[in-house]
Amino acid sequence: MNLAKHRGFTLIEALLALAIVGILAALALPAYQSHLLRAGRMQAKQELMEVAVDLERYHSRNGRYVSDAKPMQPPVIPGRRRQIRNGSYVIEVNACPERDLSICFVATARPQGAQARDACGLLTLTSDGARGADGGDGEVCWQ
Repeated sequence: MNLAKHRGFTLIEALLALAIVGILAALALPAYQSHLLRAGRMQAKQELMEVAVDLERYHSRNGRYVSDAKPMQPPVIPGRRRQIRNGSYVIEVNACPERDLSICFVATARPQGAQARDACGLLTLTSDGARGADGGDGEVCWQ
């Protein structure tokens, strides 16, 4: 009797391959999500620095700070916020606690959407150069 050789995968082999792919995906997904959160935080830190530079430039020209996160885009609108490019943070500017806005500001980046899962939470930068994070160690979050 001549038995033909069968080619292809058995059901067991296909299920085993699918299980391996599933395990690899389960291991890789948290690392990928963590990477996305760090990338969003990096963009927020960069935007906070840009806001601080713009506010310092405005201060050097006008002798005071304003609560506008886009002070170099006339007209100046008090309370105007700035959304970072990927939409994961919104930046706002306020006076330092117990100080006047004309001499001190705090720029705050508030996480939005999926970025709200980031352990660092709110990121802050003051006119004095102090960096902070609401939900984590400020030094770690600003590295």
